[in-house]
Amino acid sequence: MLYILLFIIHSKGRMVLQQLIESQYLKNLFTKSGDVLVREIKTAKYKVPMHIFCVDGLVNSAVFDQAILRPFADNTAVRECKNQQELYDALFTGMAYHGFASKVKDMDQLIQGVMSGMAGLIFDELHDAILFDVRGFDKRSVSEPSDEGVMKGAKDCFIEVLRTNTALIRRRIRSRYLVIEQMTVGRVNRADIAIAYLSNIVDMENVEQLKKAIKKIDIDNTPTPAFIEEFISSNRSSIFPQVMYTQRPDRCSSNLTDGRVALIIDGMPFVYILPCQFPILMQSPEDYAENFVIGSCLRTIRYLAFILTIILPGLYIAITTFQHQMLPIEQALSIQNAKVNVPFSSAVEVFGLLLSFEIIIEAGLRLPKTVGQAMSIVGGLVVGQAAVSANLISPAVVIVIAFTGIAGFTLPNQDLANAVRVLRFGIALLATFFGFFGIVIGITLIIIHLCSLDNYGVAYLSPFVDAEHKTHKDTLFRFPVRYFKYRPEGIARDNHRKQK
Repeated sequence: MLYILLFIIHSKGRMVLQQLIESQYLKNLFTKSGDVLVREIKTAKYKVPMHIFCVDGLVNSAVFDQAILRPFADNTAVRECKNQQELYDALFTGMAYHGFASKVKDMDQLIQGVMSGMAGLIFDELHDAILFDVRGFDKRSVSEPSDEGVMKGAKDCFIEVLRTNTALIRRRIRSRYLVIEQMTVGRVNRADIAIAYLSNIVDMENVEQLKKAIKKIDIDNTPTPAFIEEFISSNRSSIFPQVMYTQRPDRCSSNLTDGRVALIIDGMPFVYILPCQFPILMQSPEDYAENFVIGSCLRTIRYLAFILTIILPGLYIAITTFQHQMLPIEQALSIQNAKVNVPFSSAVEVFGLLLSFEIIIEAGLRLPKTVGQAMSIVGGLVVGQAAVSANLISPAVVIVIAFTGIAGFTLPNQDLANAVRVLRFGIALLATFFGFFGIVIGITLIIIHLCSLDNYGVAYLSPFVDAEHKTHKDTLFRFPVRYFKYRPEGIARDNHRKQK
């Protein structure tokens, strides 16, 4: 009988089928896969059989030979084994050739481990296996972050390998309280996920809520970050990012010491941070690498740019269409003279140029890097100047949209910048129909929406909406480090103090 099934009572009381380990089942399963090795080997003296199960290209050949094959030639205890039970005990308990070995009794766990790069030794008579962590596939080296670079600070970043990313965090947080729990997600790909947190600081309710969200992910594959984000986000219908991501291990470690939780996903070169609030999306690593006065000025400019990039196109439409009296006479006449030969209204000009700006951005992203940079320059200068010369748009609109786009590029979080790109269209549309009243309506709706968002039990606008003033010293302005004495109370509910 090839398939032997055991009925095991699940913790929730339901019956779950667990398949015992058999080499013949694996041979039949992977008979057409040339890169999967399921091969029988025997001991030299008593010919005790077992099977090696691994994937060519995922294992380190040198470590594989030393940790698995060498004991059969050098280890006397292994050579003298008379049956599989003695051999199993000798390899797992008496052999010290490899420190990372684990027992496996379930077929799914064995296949999942081998498909991730481990090697298994299968004992058919015992229906057991030993997994050796001999992963050695090619990977990208740890390099400088491409999106969060700083002049003064660390130059390493996360890569696509889960265990390398957890090691980068361990290097910075050398604490016994750092916990890294591992889970899997996906029916087919079975991607490894690690949850990192400091057990003496974190609110365990947030950890349990994140675990529940991950366990609810019932999908074949998780090829892109958006698949994970949609499941772990508290408010999926909002365009504002509910999860912060970072490429920097130092930034991740800093958030962990504040009481947040990190989500590391195998195959993704960044780490998610939860809970996420709006103020941390506006923070940049450069704020903490410079003097607090310079950091505060940069952050203030960033908040000002955030407001301008949303309302500036709508503001131009409202002024030129409804409220001409708000401009000085000379400025109003200058704009009117520039629009004499333009056949379109201000709203059409703004929407047309905004749409052209977005198309240029998308074209620059999709083209190769060197060509994309040239495309952005050519599209911004040549096309814009040609449109003005052809009297299709007025010069003032070019200036407004150019400043709007540049202000949007100052936002440190790309997900937030994408949300702003959508919002500026909405504000401009309201301004087209209602003028300044439409802008006020749009801003009010945005503020109400932000105030209504809740992220893992913490207000999205926290600490702006908190009465507690202790954590306000790292929001709009960055105070000196000596003032960072307390963690956010909504995140670290019990361990508040982090500095004397």
